[in-house]
Parts: sequence; structure tokens; C-alpha cells
Amino acid sequence: MSLDSFQNITQEVPTETSPPKTHNHEQAIHTIQIPESIRQAGLATNELISEAIAFLHYDGIVVLENAIDTAHLDTLDAILSAEALEIAADPFHHFNFGKETQNMDQAPPPTRELMFKDVWCNPFAAAILSGMLGPRPVLHYANGNTALRATGRQPVHSDCEFEHPTFPFAMVININLVDTSPENGATEVWIGSHHVSTVDEHEPGLLHIKKEIVEERRKHYPPTQACTTKGSLVIRDLRLWHAGMPNKTDEPRVMLAFVVQPAWFQGRSKVKLPLDVKDMVESWELEFDAEWVGEVDHKKISSADVDFGSKSEVLEKYREKLAHKPGYYVSSY
Repeated sequence: MSLDSFQNITQEVPTETSPPKTHNHEQAIHTIQIPESIRQAGLATNELISEAIAFLHYDGIVVLENAIDTAHLDTLDAILSAEALEIAADPFHHFNFGKETQNMDQAPPPTRELMFKDVWCNPFAAAILSGMLGPRPVLHYANGNTALRATGRQPVHSDCEFEHPTFPFAMVININLVDTSPENGATEVWIGSHHVSTVDEHEPGLLHIKKEIVEERRKHYPPTQACTTKGSLVIRDLRLWHAGMPNKTDEPRVMLAFVVQPAWFQGRSKVKLPLDVKDMVESWELEFDAEWVGEVDHKKISSADVDFGSKSEVLEKYREKLAHKPGYYVSSY
């Protein structure tokens, strides 16, 4: 086609006024339904992996439905719900953002009979994170958040108040033991906020995101609550803004939390596990950076001093540079 012909074609294209662009992000968490036959086989397809990774980059969060045997969750819920009030009565136990939120640490029991593989090393989550973070990603954290009846909520925050990279360096796997809704405190999430999350958005030295930044983002990209069905798991970028919401029911809402980081990132945190599960854990797809001990009292596990930073000398060398968006990057809240 000649240049003149091309010019003639372009001149014939109607010049209608384009509709005004909307800046509102779609506030629905992308959800992938795993067929029962695939769940039972425990093998993630390339289509599942690619879809999940695409939306983890795009939104910073994805839900996998029917990823876990619900009987395993019922077993854990019966134990942890019964222990919740006992743990809450411990005056030294860690509550997230103060006792008024009634949102406390509560870890799953790390015993051989209760460390269900589809919970501790879910094959679908492991395959997705291996594709996203590199071979044999490492689990550095195993705990949980239990929401008791409350009226207070957490401030909007991300789980990395330090100078962290602006690329994916840590992913959280959240597993609710029951169906979640606004009634029992489904977590508030700010979809896509990982794209603008740096240490500069935080109140100095705190997990909290600065209020003026939160309100600016709310104008165009308001939050939603991650309501999930039992048997689902949530994978989210550690940088994603979120907040624990009040549980308005009398039933404890237990949500397990596992943090996985790339092997090359050389994360600092360790999980404490009993020596008698070492052979089982080492046969799984994820690496566990563990401190192997005789026994572990899961009721005493705390997130108070967790550190999701890196031991890498080269990443430390470039830490300040990598913790901020490059000058050629343009964004808005």
C-alpha cells in the first residue's frame, strides 16, 4: 500500500469525540475456580499458573477457589477457635495495632498430623509462586490473624515499613478457615496499591500508610473486602495496602498467613518447626527456612519482631536506589 493510499484511508476515519476516560479501577478481586478433578490431582495447569501470575502483577492479589480440602480447614478451625479466647486472655500476647482491634496472632499447630500439605504447602500456590519468584521459593513465616468480636478496625497499612524493593519480593498466602464476609471481618484490600507502594507512603517507621495518601487514592480507587468461601486461598503481594476489619459475630474468624520469598532474595526470617516434621517438610515443593527445635508451642508464636528484609549483600548495596521508583516512572495515587 502506498503512503498516499494510507493517508486517504486515515482521512476517511470518523473523528468522533472520545468519551472521557475513567480512572476508576475495577474493584473486584480476580478469582480463579479450580475444578474438583484438578484439586484432587494437585497439579496446577499452565493456564492456571499464567492467569494467577498475570493478575498478581496487575492487581497484587488473586483468589483461588476450591484449592484446599475443607475437611482439613474444619479440623484446624475446631482447634484454633477453641483456643482463641484462651490465647486472648494472655496479657503478653501480641495484638495487631492494639487490643481495641481484637485482631491477634494465632498460628496453626506445627504437628505432623495437623500440618496438612494443602494448607502449609498448597500445590497450586507453590506452582504459581515458583513461576513468579523463581525455583524453590522459600517460606519464611507461618502464623495467622484471628479476629474476635470488635468494633475497631486496623489502619490502612502494608506489611513492609522498611526500604523495600519496588518489585515483587514477598508474597502472602492467606487461608481463612471459614467463609468470610463483612459481617465476620473479611480483610479490606486496596487493589493495585502495590504499584505505588514504597517506604515513602508510610508514616515514618510505621506500617501505616499516610492518611492523606489513603484519602487521595480513595477518590479514584476505593478499597473492597476480600470475601472468600471456605476452601479458598488468597495470594497477595506483601506491598499491597490492606486493613483488618471488625468481626461483628461471636465466632472467632481465623485466617492463616504464610509468607514466601524468592530464594535469591535471601530473606531473614525463619519459621520455628519441630524436628520430627523435617523429613516431611523437606519433601514439599517450597523450601522452609526453619529453626528446627524439639517442640513448638504454637500459642506463643508472635509476629512482633518479624523481618521480611534481605541478607543479600548486593541488594543491600543498592537498597536505597531499589526502594524508590526510578525518575522515568510516572504514577499517581
